[in-house]
Amino acid sequence: MAEPPPGWHRPIFAIVFVWVAACTTSPAQALRLIEVNVPSRPTRGSTVKLECLYDLENDPLYSVKWYKDQQEFFRFLPRDRPAKRVFKVKGLTVNQAESSESSVVLNNVQHSASGRYRCEVSTDAPSFAVVSDEGDLRVTERPLAMEQPPIGVLGGGVRLSCPHDLGDVPLYSFKWYKDGMEFYRFVPRSNPPGNLFTVEGVTVDMLQSNYSSLYLTNLTALSAGTYRCEASSDAPPFLTVQDEKMLTVSELREMRPHINTDRDTYQAGDTVRLNCTSSRARPAPKLALFIDDRLVDDTEAQATVETHRDGFQAANLETRLVVANHHARAGAIRVKCHASFAGLYEAMGQSSIPVVAQRSGVYSPPQQRQHQHQRPPYTAPVPTPQDECLAKAVAILTKLWASYQ
Repeated sequence: MAEPPPGWHRPIFAIVFVWVAACTTSPAQALRLIEVNVPSRPTRGSTVKLECLYDLENDPLYSVKWYKDQQEFFRFLPRDRPAKRVFKVKGLTVNQAESSESSVVLNNVQHSASGRYRCEVSTDAPSFAVVSDEGDLRVTERPLAMEQPPIGVLGGGVRLSCPHDLGDVPLYSFKWYKDGMEFYRFVPRSNPPGNLFTVEGVTVDMLQSNYSSLYLTNLTALSAGTYRCEASSDAPPFLTVQDEKMLTVSELREMRPHINTDRDTYQAGDTVRLNCTSSRARPAPKLALFIDDRLVDDTEAQATVETHRDGFQAANLETRLVVANHHARAGAIRVKCHASFAGLYEAMGQSSIPVVAQRSGVYSPPQQRQHQHQRPPYTAPVPTPQDECLAKAVAILTKLWASYQ
């Protein structure tokens, strides 16, 4: 058998050494993507910040790139001068000054900015690693902000306004509802574009109106309710936005509540039956009673609402209280009744209930007294003329007897 050539074992030892080193050495650390944050539903016209958080694990950064629907729109290369580059993509306005290796800022986003956004991070030698992640962004319309209408008065008028701005998206329709029932519709492409529908209590003066600002006239109790405006776009993403407000109608301009009692005057110890009644409106206001500046708790008062045939309502709040000594000393009970009309208007009625003192003085509740038998004090008898005469006779006889002896 032939002898192996000298040094044959050296390559084998080298292979074994490399294999052992590979088995006993921990794996090399690599680039790691932590999070890609893409706001999912920003509103049109807002500023959006896209974030790309990563850990280089001691590798040098080569580049950070951002894509929208596979089109690159931002690149950061730390070795370049300038390090930041922006590429034109329809619908995007990149704020280059505010953007960096970890985030991109988009100004005044429009519906055309909707899409899928991807962040791609690359490291330089020796690893040349690449990681990426993505997220969806859908620009939504700004909510409508229907202006709160003032409190209407019976027979008068009130304006309902609903400003809107769909931006570069054309309007498909604009609708108005009262308590869920449509009473006006505006469709620009229709002929005529505007149509009114009959809803009880709603009378629109079209000479003083346009599709987003209606003037209601001849108000009645049935005109009160929840009014909603709704705008829809005519192109993708076919948005519909809406807002609603409550309309309150009062019978009179004077809306102070009235305070009544069962008697004109009271004394300490009497029970006062007190009630507060609101002015007629729809919906009825919320009442609150204050006695000597103390709020009467709901458990101490009974609240009712009466609906009249014409639709108007009146709220009533009733309570009872016992006239105390301090009321008698003050000479009156101070009462306030506060009416709140849907949080839009506050009205207050005031009254001073007279309290008079009793003839025997200020009333005091009866007290139990303890009685016990005691010896009556000694009283000397009052002398009479007969007693004085008898005393003188006794004195004379005493002297005669003494001289006889």
